Amino acid sequence: MLLTIWLVAILACLNLSCSSENSETPPQPKVIRGFAFFDLGANSQYSSAVRRKLGEKLGSDAISQQNVIDLTIYSTSFFKKHFSQLFNLNRQLNLPEGQRIEHNTTKLMYRYARLKETPFIDVILYFSNDTGKPLFFKISAGPGAAAIVETIKEKYGPPEQFEWDNKDGRTIFWKDGKDFFIVSSTKDRLGNPEYLFCIYYVNNLEEMLAMEKARKLPEQEKIREAGESAF
Repeated sequence: MLLTIWLVAILACLNLSCSSENSETPPQPKVIRGFAFFDLGANSQYSSAVRRKLGEKLGSDAISQQNVIDLTIYSTSFFKKHFSQLFNLNRQLNLPEGQRIEHNTTKLMYRYARLKETPFIDVILYFSNDTGKPLFFKISAGPGAAAIVETIKEKYGPPEQFEWDNKDGRTIFWKDGKDFFIVSSTKDRLGNPEYLFCIYYVNNLEEMLAMEKARKLPEQEKIREAGESAF
């Protein structure tokens, strides 16, 4: 009798387990937040799988670790005048001025994306090695990118814009909180349109700077203590 009770209990548990598994909702894909490039948004994370998928779309890459990050586009004066917030952030990334400041990042570079039938000429993507999050995307493109600009407008809505002062050029941009998506268009020497797409994940860049500062504090404290003991 006791054996029968145990068998019934076990079967009941197994049935409950099976029904529980069947009723579980399959995991939902992560929602991409903010501005995106090939499904990489502000909350994405770099991985070997991400690199592999990018390679399928953009061709072979070059990769480097511990990189200098220069957010400037076109010229320092242009950048300071039109995007002062990003200009000041760039100074924080590169202080003290004149020194090579490397950040704990992964940089992916694609030079042969046109072989994949894309309008992209150069693609440079920076990711934080601490968090895996994207930091700064810089993509140059040829005339075929005109259609992409229209698609971006449909996705993100009417942009802010301005014409260039000293050259036949135009810049449109969007803001999402602190983040920027900037698209500039001008012409090359032959009069052909060329485009520059830049996505600045400012929150992620500031997070990286804060982590770098926190790492430096113990080292600075040691230097201070050594100075006090020396004098």
